[in-house]
Amino acid sequence: MDKQRVVFHIDMDAFFTSVEQRDNPGLQGKPVIVGARPGERGVVSAASYEARRFGVHSAMAVSEAYRRCPHGIFLKPRMDAYVKASRAIMDILRSFSPLIEQISVDEAFLDMTGSARLFGQPLNAAEKILEKIREQQSLSASIGVAPNKFLAKIASDYKKPNGITVVPFATDKITAWLSTLPVSKIWGVGQKTKERLYELGIVSTGDLQKCPFDYLHKKLGKQGASLYYLCRGVDERNVEPPKKPKSISREHTFSRDCSNREEWKTVLLSLSQDVARQARDSNLKGSTVVLTYRRPDFSRHSKRMPLPCPCDVSRVIYEYGLKLVSQVRDTTLRLIGIGICDFGRDHQLNLFYQDEHIQTLQNAEKAVDNVLKKYGPGCLKRGSENSKKNKL
Repeated sequence: MDKQRVVFHIDMDAFFTSVEQRDNPGLQGKPVIVGARPGERGVVSAASYEARRFGVHSAMAVSEAYRRCPHGIFLKPRMDAYVKASRAIMDILRSFSPLIEQISVDEAFLDMTGSARLFGQPLNAAEKILEKIREQQSLSASIGVAPNKFLAKIASDYKKPNGITVVPFATDKITAWLSTLPVSKIWGVGQKTKERLYELGIVSTGDLQKCPFDYLHKKLGKQGASLYYLCRGVDERNVEPPKKPKSISREHTFSRDCSNREEWKTVLLSLSQDVARQARDSNLKGSTVVLTYRRPDFSRHSKRMPLPCPCDVSRVIYEYGLKLVSQVRDTTLRLIGIGICDFGRDHQLNLFYQDEHIQTLQNAEKAVDNVLKKYGPGCLKRGSENSKKNKL
């Protein structure tokens, strides 16, 4: 007889702002908002629960967040700190199951099937996970426990923050549990789909459960077929480690449209360092550099150039980024970004970029990585960053 599948969805509570409050105890209990600063153009990346009481939420324009919460503490994101905490949390999850699927920096699925002898019943195992995260990282999370990913994802949002929700495992009880939820809770139901369902008189998941398969397929096509099964709690997808990314990139939106090319270069240097560090952490080397930019009219454009050899070195990525910037004829940009792709593709080395030269640069940057991991973000800077000169 097959074992009953048990899936956890672990969702960190207000992750970015919780890391800020953990690292700076003076921020605890205060409305913290991570994202753009007031007066800048941009959006909220994360809001603490104290800020959410004023209606502030992620993806909200920072101008609106400031209007709702003018006394809030607005902070720029510290991605290195969030990534460091995320890695530690994922390591904790791996100590409970090797079948982990990280879907973002602050959430993951865990297949806990057959783990009762090691960690107890699902509720007990979930409690142990929260306790370990709290002890080792001083952060809180919420967990959904269910027979599949779809139900676990919904359940993890039930008792936030620091809550555990166990979904019924019997088929008839699952249907009843889902029936009272609004259709917007179902995976894949965005604003447009919700409006279409409302037009059809479908407001709750229970309403959706009453619709025949053929009707939903006729009205909504493939999505209708998917909704027919999801509203009944049917989801056959396995928990799987994510595939290797096709590209690694970082972007920066200027607070105001920028026509200063030296500022473009300064931003590209920082972004190149982030891209290279992420590539090294993922054990990936790119063969093509891609420059991305937006004009003030919001139109998006890109330029690309092959590298002399696959690499994960910021100096090389930045140097080729500068070559691409020199090809940009626009005088003003709204956004600029850089990335690498074509992982694993081989190129003939040119005379300058010999293996030894690349290896020397890579060793130096790995040494910097180790220092940053040990002492934290911001402990090291390039001389060019301090002098605001961008030549290598």
